[in-house]
Amino acid sequence: MRLAQILLGTLLASFGRAGAQGAPVGEKSHILDKNNFDFKTSTGTWIIKHYSPNCHHCLRFQPKWDAVVTQQAISLSAQDVHFGEIDCLENQELCSQNQALAWPTVAVFRASKRLASLEGDKSEQELSDFVKRSIVEATADVSNAVVSVVARKYDANSIVLDQSNFTEATKSGTWIVKHYSPVCPHCLKMAPEWVKMTDELAKQMADDQILFGQVDCPANKKICEENHVDGYPTVNVYIDGKYIEEMAVKYIYDAMKGYVLKLPERIKRGEFVKSAEPPAPLSTSGPEDASNASNDVAEEYNPYGEVVTLTKDNFVDKTSSGPWFVKFYAPWCTHCQHLAPIWTQLGASTKGKVNIAHINCDDASALCSKYNVQGYPTLKLLWEGESTDFKGARDLSSLEAFVENVMAKPSIVQSIDDLKRAQKVADVVYVFAYDKADTSAKTKAALAHVKTNAQKMFLSRQLNIVADAALARQALATDSLVLPTLVALKDGKTVNFGGALTNDDQLHEWFYAERFPMLPELSRENSDALFYDSDYLVLVILDTERGVDYVNHYRDAARDAAIEYNKSFGSAGGSGKAKGAVRFAWVDGNKWASYVDRVFRIRHDNWPAIVIARPSEDQFFTTDVKGAPIEPSKKGVLLAVRAVLDGKLKAQSTNSIIVRGAHGLVWAVKSVWALLFGTILRVFVTVTGLCGVVYYLRKRNKQTEAHTLVKGD
Repeated sequence: MRLAQILLGTLLASFGRAGAQGAPVGEKSHILDKNNFDFKTSTGTWIIKHYSPNCHHCLRFQPKWDAVVTQQAISLSAQDVHFGEIDCLENQELCSQNQALAWPTVAVFRASKRLASLEGDKSEQELSDFVKRSIVEATADVSNAVVSVVARKYDANSIVLDQSNFTEATKSGTWIVKHYSPVCPHCLKMAPEWVKMTDELAKQMADDQILFGQVDCPANKKICEENHVDGYPTVNVYIDGKYIEEMAVKYIYDAMKGYVLKLPERIKRGEFVKSAEPPAPLSTSGPEDASNASNDVAEEYNPYGEVVTLTKDNFVDKTSSGPWFVKFYAPWCTHCQHLAPIWTQLGASTKGKVNIAHINCDDASALCSKYNVQGYPTLKLLWEGESTDFKGARDLSSLEAFVENVMAKPSIVQSIDDLKRAQKVADVVYVFAYDKADTSAKTKAALAHVKTNAQKMFLSRQLNIVADAALARQALATDSLVLPTLVALKDGKTVNFGGALTNDDQLHEWFYAERFPMLPELSRENSDALFYDSDYLVLVILDTERGVDYVNHYRDAARDAAIEYNKSFGSAGGSGKAKGAVRFAWVDGNKWASYVDRVFRIRHDNWPAIVIARPSEDQFFTTDVKGAPIEPSKKGVLLAVRAVLDGKLKAQSTNSIIVRGAHGLVWAVKSVWALLFGTILRVFVTVTGLCGVVYYLRKRNKQTEAHTLVKGD
């Protein structure tokens, strides 16, 4: 009887599910899947939620979605506008096809073409505004809307431009275009600020024929090269297809908004009547550097455009000089096989720029282990003892962009604006300043050593050379500048190099110590360096979906703590009591949620959270001396760091229970073995010693008896 009930329930559930495919849910939202998506969305406008039933962001978003659908579904159906939902766990390929790579994502489709998207757990008002705006844009008269040129490609209110539509789209009207790379940390930091600004101003600015756009530069290199985009992100202004100027403000919401709101008035005043030429890229040579031209004969790398095969026998000799981009691989690895033809293309495209090589780790396992190769393929750029890992997409354009970035030459600063532009691109900027009138061998040698050390550490793009004494004093805001000098600009401060400018060891150590800001964002690119170069790493885990104000509040508190710590104690723990290098970083919890939960066992509900990691010991600390979570404030962080260094906090292990259990078992076996072996050894030594004593006494006794007998005779 029980079995029959189960079978009947299963049958009814299956029938109900089959009937639900494509049927209205509560007469408001349709269930869509790979079987009915194309048919349903072929006509009309569709607003579709892509979600996962296990995603906590989706669960928080659900009541807001329900409210908007309930309010608008019936009235919009008369305009042939419909709501739908796709379960991405069951329709992964469809969600990927719809570019719904994060959940929840609400996308708008018109005649099966994706027009706009809204990502994340947005408020009910934001969703409602997005729906209204999308309907207007989707149904607008094509002939009367400039935006219609690219109506098929939107990212919120920033129109996606590419090689196929850039020229046509920007030839009329005013365009504010963000040029970026999807893997650039600065671009990722800017992204929410850009979205907030464009979402707020797009409709208002459209009345003045001002539109927002964005270009993915690695995917559209020609566009960015033609517009002299020499760093990411860069925002340019175009009027009627001609470059006007770069948005020279800090890429945060308030600054960008202020710039945009002033633009209509500037246009009316005729400020841009004379169209400007595209911006000149920051120079890599110039008259200021002419005195050193004879010393800068560039060595040509990869002269034949070929991939060099390295072995365990020739590896050290080959890579001892110059830059080498090396693929560590195994012949049986399918990912390595897929990369092989791309790697060959890379060798050809980087001819004269960098040496390209590969090494078979099956034949050189010890060498690959030495370079910490833990998976195949692993890509590393090596330069005379230094190395940096490539962790981006393994397509040709991404690999080429990586090479261009790390092999960049220093920039020649000819104005204050040049230096401001450099500071927008990088969190840390190095400045070498000297007087071009100084032609002494000492100054030439200092410049050569600074450039060489920056290059070997892949920091040339961040190195700026000032050859004008007056400009250097203005740029560094001091009248008492002694030239030549080397400084780092970061966190609003100037950090001076105090060593000898021709001492490679001191330069290397200084560049290494100052290459991060006080509070960098943890990323795939810097995670290894931050974890393994730090004795202690303070991590501030934040929920970036809670808004810019929230993020800035806790990030500023952590940065203040980092600055205060380094001011008071330095990287060694302070005042001759060196206990380890302490670094600070902040973590976008939404990007690293799985890692944070798995390693530090901190769930989303407990963000913001402070973790102090001790990587060398596979340990971390999350509680203060009272056993409470570390307070995410300047005072709370500083107290916790000092308590950790003083040994007052209890550490937790980053290893899983299984690993910790295995380690415990190994320790127990070793202890027992040591105990048994030690006991056996002690017994053996004792018995041997006693036997020796007995043997000696017996021999001595026999000698005495023999002597007595002889004497008696």
